[in-house]
Amino acid sequence: MQLPEHIDTTDIRASDGVYMLLVNDEPLHTPKGHPVLMSSWDLANAMADELMADGVLDLQRQTLYALYATQSDFIVDRLDATISAILQHLPGDFELHPDPDPALAALQLAAWAPLLAFLRDLGPEVPMARPLQDIRMPWELVESVRTHLMAMRPAQLTVVLQTVTNLGSVILGILLAQQSLEVEKAVSALTVTARHLAKHAREEPEQMEIFSAQTEEMVRRLLRYVRFSA
Repeated sequence: MQLPEHIDTTDIRASDGVYMLLVNDEPLHTPKGHPVLMSSWDLANAMADELMADGVLDLQRQTLYALYATQSDFIVDRLDATISAILQHLPGDFELHPDPDPALAALQLAAWAPLLAFLRDLGPEVPMARPLQDIRMPWELVESVRTHLMAMRPAQLTVVLQTVTNLGSVILGILLAQQSLEVEKAVSALTVTARHLAKHAREEPEQMEIFSAQTEEMVRRLLRYVRFSA
């Protein structure tokens, strides 16, 4: 499927409650050839505006179109496989690996409190290990997380998968997909380690602010996608 190299115009065509996205007066498709069809006007409108502002289809960035393409091309017809792939990453969740430095670990555990609270609510004891150490996950905990994932819509699973891939946490992805975590708390959980290390390394504060802003943008786009897809 040939994708447009440059975006000159975008439009939306509505039919029976389904919205087709047009680019340069032609129906837009995903890389695997699925037409971009949405039941949400808000998502279609936001995607059209974003594509027009970007001027190109950039699959290397986490745009609304890239999220939709991931959902359509890799998740919709592979729900069980997607859930299994997500669960394989659970032992590596960053909130399970506090730093050996007690001062940094205290900051991390405070910032990670919403994620750890979600895990503790599932019942079994939450395992902890130092960074890069293996963790043996209790079977009951894994199955409880699986239950949450199985109850999700494809758009929500897309958010979880992207969060695991780009941000390093299954549980953070679940909370974002359920829209049960504020942006500020998500960003704090994701940047607490970098902020501490940058401070002690006396790095330029501008670099840390750029990283925080990029992280916040990613979190907000994930939340927009799941909210508009509801």
